[in-house]
Amino acid sequence: MIPVFIVLLFLGLSMEHKTEVLAGSLPRPIIWAEPGSLIVLHMPVTIWCQGSWKAQEYRLHKEGIIDPWDRQYPLETKNKAKFYIQRMSALHAGIYKCSYMIPGGRSEHSDTLQLVLIGAYEEPSLSIWPRPAVSSGESITMNCSSPLRFGIFILIQDGNSNLSWTLDLEQQVKKQFQAHFVLDSVTTNHNGTFRCYGYFRNDPQVWSSSSDPVNVLVSESKNQSGIHTESGLGRYQKVLIGVLVTLLLIFFLVLLLLLFCYLCKSKEKNTDTSVKDTHPEESLELDSWNPPDEDPQRIVYAQVKPSRIQKETTSKEPQEVTYAQLSSKTLKQDNS
Repeated sequence: MIPVFIVLLFLGLSMEHKTEVLAGSLPRPIIWAEPGSLIVLHMPVTIWCQGSWKAQEYRLHKEGIIDPWDRQYPLETKNKAKFYIQRMSALHAGIYKCSYMIPGGRSEHSDTLQLVLIGAYEEPSLSIWPRPAVSSGESITMNCSSPLRFGIFILIQDGNSNLSWTLDLEQQVKKQFQAHFVLDSVTTNHNGTFRCYGYFRNDPQVWSSSSDPVNVLVSESKNQSGIHTESGLGRYQKVLIGVLVTLLLIFFLVLLLLLFCYLCKSKEKNTDTSVKDTHPEESLELDSWNPPDEDPQRIVYAQVKPSRIQKETTSKEPQEVTYAQLSSKTLKQDNS
């Protein structure tokens, strides 16, 4: 009897080891809910589990329950199965995982899916301070209050599950239990509709009804608009200054070129004039005298007178010039 028990134990351990090996080699399943994970009371919801084409059975596991919550065969020609809940209730709220079976083993569990029931309790009220329309960078405070002593309040933006805030119960004012959600330095990402809910700590997937929606409008601040305008004007001014500087440089270059040409021409002209003045001129001044009578045999004498003419030379010394004075005299011949 003991040998038979040992053999069965060995076979069981072998099968368990084989299943674990298969689980490690199979793709991990994916779980999600449609139309979403927040389901209003008595509304339908479908939980999907997607795994392998080899899967023969899909299993839905609920946290807190040992046995599978449900089993479904895969859809024809598809590698997934669906678990349909016709009327959502507090019984269906909870945390789920799924897995699938193949011959000789099973897959590992999927990630968790939190299925939340909305509408189990009276809705809280939501207010905003200082106002719903603010500028970017400002702070706003949302106050969620209820006559029920919820342990937790949660604030959610419609259509954006990534923007949610959870707060513990803070204080009681006039028999109202409330929590203050402070949103510092809001941006345009906070534009939209907000709602708040409340739930008890011992049942975190069973929420109250939704509060009335509050619409938040965040506009771009004037300072930021001014910064954008300044930056645009600054770029325009830089371009304009660059063009003006370039034109001025071109103007000065042309002016310098014209001045250079003018100086070259003036220098050439002065050089020609200097060459012409390098040979001093010599002149004779004749002081002539003509007698009143016209005698063919007369002799004309010239008297030369020295004179000085100062010309601009390198030595700046006066030069002597000789003048000739001519005078005529008649020689009388002896007739005898």
